[in-house]
Amino acid sequence: MATEPQDLDADELLALAKHEVQRGELESALLKLKRLVSQKKPPAAAVAAIARVYAQLGLTDSAQKHFRKYLELNPDAAHETFELGVTYFDQGNDAGALDYWKRALELQPAHPPALFFSAVAHSRMGNVAEARRGIDVLLKTAPSDNLYVERGRELLKSLDGQPLAQGLSVPSGSTPYGGH
Repeated sequence: MATEPQDLDADELLALAKHEVQRGELESALLKLKRLVSQKKPPAAAVAAIARVYAQLGLTDSAQKHFRKYLELNPDAAHETFELGVTYFDQGNDAGALDYWKRALELQPAHPPALFFSAVAHSRMGNVAEARRGIDVLLKTAPSDNLYVERGRELLKSLDGQPLAQGLSVPSGSTPYGGH
């Protein structure tokens, strides 16, 4: 690399880190993000970005810590609230995930990923009526070509006792970080 990282400002480091995340270069991105979040006043976007990298790496405690830090700075951030819930869902803690997704839906009532994964969590917990309610809101509020609308239809089929389409993973172990 022609330029050493210390020659880059915060915006450049963050842009490069995001680019590296998109390319799957998590180690390099993590090093840049760690440098950014160690600043006295780290850029909020870097805090959210490092939380996502930690979540992708399965470092749940670090991901949760950084999502919480981001939400302290941006309490009305619906998507990051959803993502914090995802870390609990990935641990199999549906109740914990639902607490955050409820907050995300208070902030943004038609947030497709929160509606879908709330329905999945409710279905895993045996709350079929609540799962159906979430899918109903999703189908009424999201555009028909939204990824979660199709996934919601598939989940509805499973609730109706029909076999799921191949590729829809809603049982225990489902990992929304791969596709939210």
